[in-house]
Amino acid sequence: MARMDEWSAWQRWGVWLLGWALYVGAFWLLLAGAGLATRIVALAGICAGLLVLTYSSKAVLNERMRKIDHWQLRTILPAFLVYMLLVLYVMPLEAGIATPWLKALVVLSPMLPVLFIAWAVVRYVNRCDEMERRQHLEAAGVAVVVVSVACMTLGLLSAAKLITVNGALVLLLMLPALCVVYGFACTWSKWRNRAR
Repeated sequence: MARMDEWSAWQRWGVWLLGWALYVGAFWLLLAGAGLATRIVALAGICAGLLVLTYSSKAVLNERMRKIDHWQLRTILPAFLVYMLLVLYVMPLEAGIATPWLKALVVLSPMLPVLFIAWAVVRYVNRCDEMERRQHLEAAGVAVVVVSVACMTLGLLSAAKLITVNGALVLLLMLPALCVVYGFACTWSKWRNRAR
């Protein structure tokens, strides 16, 4: 994987597409399967997909994995796995808890890995050079604008009673939506600056 940047373009793009297929397929398996073995396989697939996507994305952009990139991967991947385990196995326990403060503690437990991941991303960006910081700032701005406009659109359509929106679901999907748009915007920014 570390030498993927030396592969031919079609091999790098093929591995990148395979990483997306593994990642999305594992998420589908996680949502579709109810058994413990299926969930474990799905979680392993999600982690493997993230690993392949990280390396192949760098290779597609003709970049090498630096020490900071390895650090970020070693930091974020376990935190993401802890987050998924908390969401799948700890949060459902709240249905049997009567004490409000204990229920709140169980429900908010996935926020610990989320805050850790946020800290890791901030630390990663602070250790990048000025050009990369600018790219991350642009990507963050694009993500905020796109997700805000999408939420405002849903809000206006819901206020006009043209659609029905589950508010809790929208709030839960905001952070993943920001992350996805941020990732695409960051990649676009790198491609644009590379073309100049």
